[in-house]
Amino acid sequence: MASIKQAQEELGKDFDVGGIIKEEQIQLKGADKIISDAAFKFIKLAQQRINGRKKVDTGNLGNIVPTLVTHEKGNFSITIGYEKSNPASKYYDFQNKGVKGIKTNQPNSQYKFRTLSVSKKMVEAIMQWYLRHKNYIKNDDKRTKLIPLERKRKSIAKLIDPKKNLRQIAKNTAENIKKRGIARVGFFDDNLEKAFGQEFLTKLAQALGQDIALTVTQIFKK
Repeated sequence: MASIKQAQEELGKDFDVGGIIKEEQIQLKGADKIISDAAFKFIKLAQQRINGRKKVDTGNLGNIVPTLVTHEKGNFSITIGYEKSNPASKYYDFQNKGVKGIKTNQPNSQYKFRTLSVSKKMVEAIMQWYLRHKNYIKNDDKRTKLIPLERKRKSIAKLIDPKKNLRQIAKNTAENIKKRGIARVGFFDDNLEKAFGQEFLTKLAQALGQDIALTVTQIFKK
């Protein structure tokens, strides 16, 4: 079972982008155009899922890009994923597949949290999220646990010690995430078949007059 740390290391390894294209730049014909059209259909479906699950924050998760189609001896390939400079390249699959919580053991995912101990980096990231969404800040002056959002909402400006209290809130939130887990969004896994399924393969075979092999990958290689 892969740990979060292991997955992060694997997802970030040898990630280099080349031949990135945008939909408005496409001037392709035949099989290359059919494959590229399917890639952009996939991206739109993925973005709809991300938006529908309200996973849009800084916009990074929706910034999915395809490479140009490559082919050799009847084998076609295309990579659809994230540019190296996009932070989502390192965490997207945790949102895609979800991460098992320590207490809930849900969702059913290859990833899982192993300890309630939270890193400084995770706390800092959640603090930045709260700074971008100040109306979600929850504060409890007497206990360390978070209270329901409906019972109390305070802005940072009203906290007695804003930075200290915000850090504690972020720490509590991080621990709560590890307990409950991260819900599966499935924006990658669930849409591959919709974009590159049998209908797509039929069009491709008709365009080429033969069956071909197509490889769709998510991680850019050097």
